[in-house]
Amino acid sequence: MATIKDVAKQAGVSIATVSYVMNNDPRIKKETADKVLRVAEEINYLPNGIARNFKKNKTNNVLVLIHNFGGPIYQEILEEIHTTLKALSYKMIVCSGELAHNLLQEKQADGAIVLDTTVEPNLLERIAKKGFPIIDLRKIYGPASEIIVKSMDGFTPVYEVIKLAIHSGFSKFGFMHGNEDSPDNIKRYRGFVKALQENQLQPFCELKGQFREQSGYQAIKEYFETGNVLPEVLFCANDEMAIGVINYLNEMKVDIPKVMKIIGFDNIELGKYIKPELTTIDVNRAEWARNLAESIVSAIEGRTAEIQKYDARFAIIRRQTF
Repeated sequence: MATIKDVAKQAGVSIATVSYVMNNDPRIKKETADKVLRVAEEINYLPNGIARNFKKNKTNNVLVLIHNFGGPIYQEILEEIHTTLKALSYKMIVCSGELAHNLLQEKQADGAIVLDTTVEPNLLERIAKKGFPIIDLRKIYGPASEIIVKSMDGFTPVYEVIKLAIHSGFSKFGFMHGNEDSPDNIKRYRGFVKALQENQLQPFCELKGQFREQSGYQAIKEYFETGNVLPEVLFCANDEMAIGVINYLNEMKVDIPKVMKIIGFDNIELGKYIKPELTTIDVNRAEWARNLAESIVSAIEGRTAEIQKYDARFAIIRRQTF
């Protein structure tokens, strides 16, 4: 790892000058400061956590990258991150798309939490190597990566609820996908398949949604109206799609849960009020979001030893649809 001595040598200045630049001392000429900062970036020099807190680009801002601004789950997570960061004297900047990319590359914050799974991992790797703390949810980085991975377990909750349904005597299971390439969808589908395989079962059917209520409505509508037989149990990769399914089948006068059981994931508020009430999986997202915020602040302030593996607790919420 590069040291302050390496920066001083390559920039042709003293160690004291490098220190002054890193502390944004106004006595240092702009051209000298620019040269030192350029060399420091080129050789991936990182001052210690204390010095980094006083660097020129210290903002007390944390970027939170999301794919879009819709859905009740995002709102809950963002509110918890905001509240926790505020208590730690940091501000949250929520962004997406091109703006997010620009803010990342310009380092308009001290760190980032990436909830958007469409952000290019190579971009995050390049930025993290320059000392910019980043938390990502995807388990796609190598052991030498600077990226801090904080994923949520979607496999175990689905595996357990499908096992419960199998032990209740059911054997025909359908799965409604969200965005098929999303990590959440992939983990939940793997848990679903694993439970079936252990009991010598195969998926009865697979439907494709987009994690939205309307997409769930449309997916079950197309499946049902082409004459397909409904499974005994349909697991939907999130509650919003499951609510879309319930709405359509209610319109068709299909008896839920007599004809088909439905299970969702997320335990959103609406699931308690739709008829019949939705059985779902609750994951403690508030606790997980707080951990994301605390972890990024620990990384920014150089306290990486405090960042620990975290598994959010889950519970199966039995209601009327199963």
